[in-house]
Amino acid sequence: MRIRMTIALCAFILLLSGCVVAQIPGDDDQQPKPLTTVEAELFPLSSECTGCHNDIYAENGAHYSYVEDWFNSVHGQSALDPVFMAMVRHETELLPEASDAIQEICASCHLPMADMAAIALGISRSFLENAANPSHELNPLYREGDSCMICHQFSIDATEGSVVFRDTDLYVNLHQVPLGQTRNLYGYHKSTESAQQSMRMALGYSTLASNFERSNLICSVCHNLYTDAYTVDGQPTGKQLPEQTVTQEWLASGRSGQSCQSCHMPVIVDPGPLSNRTIEEAAQGRIGLHNFVGANTYLFELNGGRNNALEKGLTATTEFLQSETATLLLTGSIASSSDSGALLTLDVMIDSLVAHKFPSGFPSRRAWLHVQVIDESGALLYESGGYNNEGMILDNDGDLIPGAFEPHYAVIDQPGQVQIYESVMLDSNGRATTNLLQGIVYCKDNRLLPIGIIKDRLQNDIAVFGDALYDDDFVGGRDITHYLINLPAGSGNLTIKVELLYQSVGYRFLEELLSHPSPEQQVLADLVKEHPNLPALVVSEEIKVSR
Repeated sequence: MRIRMTIALCAFILLLSGCVVAQIPGDDDQQPKPLTTVEAELFPLSSECTGCHNDIYAENGAHYSYVEDWFNSVHGQSALDPVFMAMVRHETELLPEASDAIQEICASCHLPMADMAAIALGISRSFLENAANPSHELNPLYREGDSCMICHQFSIDATEGSVVFRDTDLYVNLHQVPLGQTRNLYGYHKSTESAQQSMRMALGYSTLASNFERSNLICSVCHNLYTDAYTVDGQPTGKQLPEQTVTQEWLASGRSGQSCQSCHMPVIVDPGPLSNRTIEEAAQGRIGLHNFVGANTYLFELNGGRNNALEKGLTATTEFLQSETATLLLTGSIASSSDSGALLTLDVMIDSLVAHKFPSGFPSRRAWLHVQVIDESGALLYESGGYNNEGMILDNDGDLIPGAFEPHYAVIDQPGQVQIYESVMLDSNGRATTNLLQGIVYCKDNRLLPIGIIKDRLQNDIAVFGDALYDDDFVGGRDITHYLINLPAGSGNLTIKVELLYQSVGYRFLEELLSHPSPEQQVLADLVKEHPNLPALVVSEEIKVSR
């Protein structure tokens, strides 16, 4: 039984600087064994790059460290993500006959160097019992996830010894290079002869300039993923689910002229040196940050909470989430109601700043509106979207009842309603599911659309599903939710507070993972006890109205 998935690279780099070693959560005392000659030649560890590509200073005083920045990225933590590991284990237990195929596909995204090395060595690509084990020969590459030597060895040209990376337009050389020859690394900038000599002497590599390193090709091969769908009793349906279609969403938006890197790897110095060699010797160019900022703050809390090793990544991700995602505009008024109370009319307008859907990526992600109405004494008169200390949305049917979900709302006028932006999968029994390979179709996808998209012209793979399709105020780049709130009689000013909140792992997803015992589940459970799944703030606004 084979699972077909259109995918490629889901991550980029891990081991940071020479003084910090990445650890598997819960396995702090284990040290990886040395690489074999074959593995070391194919994929030198990122620590081999720190001597030149960390602690770089430009003439204007800018300071940056490529390897350390990548370690502090979600892509840098790709193989050590405890949610990812628990989810892979859970999916393989649901479909044990497809376990090897599931792991091979996941490995190609989250730990591609270990996966490609396994192909070259002719050994098993299943990693849960192999590469993820600290005593396994591929564990050093596993810990690195996607490191320097995977994305900088991708080529768009087939050369002797190269293999196609999945079903993409990228190639990787998996053959040993004859004595006296070098392997190739690709970057955006042309290196100086001095830098070329250093690379050949240190690593045995030649460096070539390639424009595709700054194109969306290197991202798109990863961020369009389709999964085969199975019934709840494990039978293939012959259907595929678009698990994520970030690049297609971007292409359909009004911002397809911008590259992924322009937002997620913004230029900080132009020009600046590419290494910490003297300014005269180092190649110069437009320097982009290598921390590929996104929205997943929770991963940094889980993996870095014990020793603050990922504080830099958490800070950068939080700042990016709160400055580059969305804006809120509130308008409200109060009118008397027939029962001597009052009716508050509140419009909450969200403008998306994102060039694809938000939240994007894996369907565990969600965002929602938390609305509070407070009187002058501080009493809470109304709340929608409140949550508890486990990250459960108290008004959400999907959090309260397994198999249920909260619909999209054009108007919220009843207690217990909450606006949640998410994609919800249905299984073969017609129930909402968090089991990826049991997802057959989306019954809801009201994630905020990028500006420029016309929702009723979208192809099915990136379409809007559910009630948002019929909401005239849910359009490309914007949604307006209308609240009609009955208030008790009284006078004075009211304070209306609205927050847009985000979770990379929704409550129901996490509960499903934590309820199935496994070594990976136990690691995750221990980390969640220390770091509850509380939402991250995207943006907040408040206004006052009089009654």
